[in-house]
Amino acid sequence: MFGGCGLLSGELGDPWTVTSLFDDECGGNPFTDNGWVMGGYTQFGYQDAPDGAFAGNGPFVNQKEYNTFALNQQYMYLGKVADGSKGLDWGFRADLMFGLDGNEGQAFGNVNAGHYDYFNGWNHGPYEWALPQLFAEVAYEDLSVKVGHFYTPIGYEVIPSNGNFFLSRQLTFYNSEPFTHTGALATYKVSDKLTVQGGWTLGMDSGFYQYQGGNSFLGGLTYAIDDDTSLIYGVTAGNLGWRGDGSINSIILTRKWAEKFSTVHQFDVLATNNPTDFNANPTPGGFGPGAVTAGVAKDSTGLINYAFYDINDKLKAGVRYEWYKADGTSYNTLTGGVNIKPMSNLVIRPEVRYMFAPGNQQIYTGPGYSGELFNQTVFGIDAILTY
Repeated sequence: MFGGCGLLSGELGDPWTVTSLFDDECGGNPFTDNGWVMGGYTQFGYQDAPDGAFAGNGPFVNQKEYNTFALNQQYMYLGKVADGSKGLDWGFRADLMFGLDGNEGQAFGNVNAGHYDYFNGWNHGPYEWALPQLFAEVAYEDLSVKVGHFYTPIGYEVIPSNGNFFLSRQLTFYNSEPFTHTGALATYKVSDKLTVQGGWTLGMDSGFYQYQGGNSFLGGLTYAIDDDTSLIYGVTAGNLGWRGDGSINSIILTRKWAEKFSTVHQFDVLATNNPTDFNANPTPGGFGPGAVTAGVAKDSTGLINYAFYDINDKLKAGVRYEWYKADGTSYNTLTGGVNIKPMSNLVIRPEVRYMFAPGNQQIYTGPGYSGELFNQTVFGIDAILTY
């Protein structure tokens, strides 16, 4: 069906990148040959209803980020890789994002407006600017240390849309895991199989600002069990800032079972003393981290399983089932979709997301929406152009 000639057959070829503008006639590139990286992507998407995560700001549905075709993420980055294999080396990274997802990339753990990129004139209605990464790094042999503002190593899904298979995000990722940290994180390659991390941060989702005494450990490890199986563990514990005192632990097991078939299994546990309740029905527009007790998880458990099948170089199918138990109530999501790559720089991702939570049949309201947020089916589709 997918063989022979046509849009979804044949080889993709090499993608075009911004750095390829610096290629010389001798096959070299003074930009990449010296460890510099630069690029970005543009993502436009549509979801026909809020999804309990990115679309509609979780259970708060206080912004119209659904039932509209819009710019989700305009993403750009510039940096230099710190390559310790050459001896002592330095690097840095700066990421800039704009779009409907901008608020998720901001340092909202600052809570008090006006610090770094959180409510500092960076918001324009449902569209926001964010500076999710801004750090310096040094490396020597197998050790590297980065200092500044950076993405969390905890969890499987990430803020940048081109790092995920699905358009929609886990409830666990959105509601229980940190997105970013400010602090220092060391990474040491113990062997070809084992890499460990450890460092200190100002809690969860902070940006060069300490809220409520945020002071926490961040660390983990990556272990290659064999050529086809890997185990990743991540943890942050201590004073998590806007999420109170506590910890989140995440375990991810990936396995390639055959040439075209692979699975991912994730288990997360969040435990805090935060005086919050995820199951309380928040008032739309009333959310600010630390300002209300509704709609924020105090304790949670997340079990997420993925299965992926590579149909060919241009077409990949995936399914994700998630069980998320927050403050005593269970939530389930079942998502299926495909990644279509008509060309090497473009991916189109249609999906269907079915949510069911018998313990939470509350009616949530927002702009142009009123319904059982966690008991519905949501259709979504997006396109990401990378460069």
